[in-house]
Amino acid sequence: MAMGTGPADGTIHYERPVQARATVRGVALLQLATNGLGALSAGIYFRILYPRLDLGEGSETFEVNLLVLTGYLLVTVVVAVPLNAVLLKRGMRWVREGRAPTTLERWDTLSQPLRLTVSAFVGWVGAAVTFGVLNHDLERITFGIGLVGLVCSTLLYLLLERHFRPIFALALAGADLPRWRREILTRIMAAWWLACAVPLLVIGAAPLGRVQDQSFLTDARLTFITIGLTLAGAVVMRAAVGGVSEQVNEVRAAMAQVEDGDLDVHVPVTSLGELGQLQAGFNDMVEGLRQRRRLQELFGRQVGTDVARQALEVDPELGGEEREITALFVDLTGFTTFSEAHTPHEVVAALNEFFAVVIRVVMEEGGWVNKFEGDAALCIFGAPMSQPDHAQRALRAAARLPREVAALPSAPDVGIGVATGRAVAGNVGTAERYEYTVIGDTVNVASRLSDLAKGRASHVLATERTLEAAAAVDGEVVVAWREGGTELVKGRSEPIAVFVPA
Repeated sequence: MAMGTGPADGTIHYERPVQARATVRGVALLQLATNGLGALSAGIYFRILYPRLDLGEGSETFEVNLLVLTGYLLVTVVVAVPLNAVLLKRGMRWVREGRAPTTLERWDTLSQPLRLTVSAFVGWVGAAVTFGVLNHDLERITFGIGLVGLVCSTLLYLLLERHFRPIFALALAGADLPRWRREILTRIMAAWWLACAVPLLVIGAAPLGRVQDQSFLTDARLTFITIGLTLAGAVVMRAAVGGVSEQVNEVRAAMAQVEDGDLDVHVPVTSLGELGQLQAGFNDMVEGLRQRRRLQELFGRQVGTDVARQALEVDPELGGEEREITALFVDLTGFTTFSEAHTPHEVVAALNEFFAVVIRVVMEEGGWVNKFEGDAALCIFGAPMSQPDHAQRALRAAARLPREVAALPSAPDVGIGVATGRAVAGNVGTAERYEYTVIGDTVNVASRLSDLAKGRASHVLATERTLEAAAAVDGEVVVAWREGGTELVKGRSEPIAVFVPA
C-alpha cells in the first residue's frame, strides 16, 4: 500500500489515515485469529494426549470446565481487543494527522507489537491458572494451556511485527538507529523455540501427572502428534524467518535496480536492529552514488564527457602528450555592439542560445568544447580520445555551424577557423587547480582564422593541412570545399592557403 508523507504545510495525505485504520483492523484480526487458533490447539492437545482424563467427578466436570475456559478466553478477547484498539489508535494519532512523530510517539509505535503480545500472554496465563485450579490439576492442565499460550503469543508477536512494517517505515524515516540493537538472532531463536523445542516438550509432557495407563499413547497417535507438530513448527518457522528474508530480499531487489543504473530507489527502514541498519546503510550508499553521478554529470558538462571519463578512469597528472588534433574556433561577429544595445540578461540569453547550437553540432560530430571565451568557443577534435578522422569531423561541423547559428532568433553572424596540426593535450595548472586543454600553434591559427572569416561570405576558413588530413582518410568531405586564396595570419611571416565551403 502506498504511504504518503506529511508535507511542510501540515496538510494530510489521504494514504496515512487509511493506513492507520487498516493497521488497527489488522491487529484486531490477528489477535482474534491467533487466540482462536490457540483455543482450538488446546482442545486438540487435551483430546489427543489425555483422552481419558480423570478430573473431579469425571469427564462431565471436564466438559463443564472446558466451557468455563472457553468463556474466560471469550471474555478476555472481548475486553482486551477493544481496549488494545483504543490504545493503538491513540498511539498512532500522528499517522492519521500526517505528521512526523515525536520521540515518545516513535517509541510508543515501535513498542506496539510487544505491548499487544504481553497483553495477550497475560490472558493466557490467567486462563492456565484458572482452568488448572478448577480441575485440580496444575501439572497437566496449567502446563498445557500455558504452553499453548506461549506459542500463540510468540506467533502473534512475529505476525504483528510484520504487520506494523509500513508504520515502522514512517516512524523510522530520518531517525537515528541504535547500534546496539540486535534482532536476527532473537527471531531465529524464537523460531527454534516454536518449531523445535515446543513440539519436543509437548511430546515429553505426555506421561506427566496421575495417568497410570499410558496405553493410549499408541504408535499411530504419537505419529499423528509428531506430524501435526512438525507441520505446525514449519509454519511457525516460516512466519519467524519470513520477516528476515523479506527485508533482505527487498534490499537485494533494490541492489539489482542499482546494478541496472536506476539510482532513484529507496528501501523503507522498517526495523531497529541489523536489518534496519542494513536498509539505512543501503539508502546512504545509494544517496552517495546519486551525489557522485550528479558530480560526474556536472563535471562532464564543465570539461566534456570524454575528458571527465578519462579523469575518472585514470589519475590525472600535470602535463600532457603531443598528438595531431584539429581545432575549431568559432566567434560571434559584432557582439560588442549587441551587448551595448541589450541588458545583461538578454546578452546571457543570446549567448546561451548560441553556445547550445555550438555544443550540439560539435558533439554530434564527435568533438568537444574545450572552453568558452566570452562570445567565442574553442572546440577540439582528436583529443582526449584518438580520432583518425578528426579533420573530417571538424570540417563537417564547420560547414554546418553558420546555417545552424543563422537560424537563431537573433540571427548572429559568426567567424569560424579550422586548423590541423601537432599540439600538446593535457592538464595545465597546479596540483590544486588545473584544467584539461590543448596548447599549440594549431589553436592559435584556428583563432586567427576565425577573425579573418568574419569578413568572408562563407564565414568559415580552413587550413590546407586540414583538407590534406581529411583527404588522407576519405576524400568525400573534401569535395564540398574549394580554395579560398591565401591569408596572412598574425604571427606568421608567410601567408597560408585557406579553403572555404563550396
